[in-house]
Amino acid sequence: MAQDTLDHCHWVPLKLYRISFRLAAMAWQHMVPGVTLLLVKLMGTSLFLVFIPHIFPRGNITFVYEKNWTELQTTQSLPEATTTFPAASTRKAKIPSKPASWEGFAGNDYWFSEDVDSWLKSRMKCQEWNSDLVIITDRQELEFVSNKTRTADYFIGLTYSEADDRRLDRWLWNDQQELERSLFPMGAYVKGKECATIRGGKGKPASCYQKHHWICEKRNR
Repeated sequence: MAQDTLDHCHWVPLKLYRISFRLAAMAWQHMVPGVTLLLVKLMGTSLFLVFIPHIFPRGNITFVYEKNWTELQTTQSLPEATTTFPAASTRKAKIPSKPASWEGFAGNDYWFSEDVDSWLKSRMKCQEWNSDLVIITDRQELEFVSNKTRTADYFIGLTYSEADDRRLDRWLWNDQQELERSLFPMGAYVKGKECATIRGGKGKPASCYQKHHWICEKRNR
């Protein structure tokens, strides 16, 4: 009996030892994969730190990265430059050409054009400067005009008025006064030439659409 008790006392610690060993073995089996993975990671990190300076010279990675990032940021932050210009206008404001100089005579001002144009446009240009095609009323004025028109034909403010009765046909000034035949000779009327020009004191019928010089008169009395 005493022997059995002694054997039992020896068996219990042995059993507890075996159980502890088994538990430790089981725990180790679960820990081995984790420890192995940890060791592999540590070895990989060490190798990376050892060999990376030889693969990439120091500073290159940081420099390239910062440069590319700066360029990317600059490109994205700057909007595309666009410049819009207003469309150029093809229309020009009408600015009448101011006569170079007015010549005074008997209280009135006269301008003898250097350009040529039709009768109607010539009159419009005179009106732009508060004047009209010249109306010759006496011999003194006729002499003044004649001296300025010896080398070219100039439109004057005289047109032909055609009536049903040919006997009533007449040359009228722009103020509706009839031309005095005794003032200066006027050539025979020709159909299609209803406007008048003057040269050296002689009047002549002319087409209103032909281009001639003209005389503007600004009456101050």
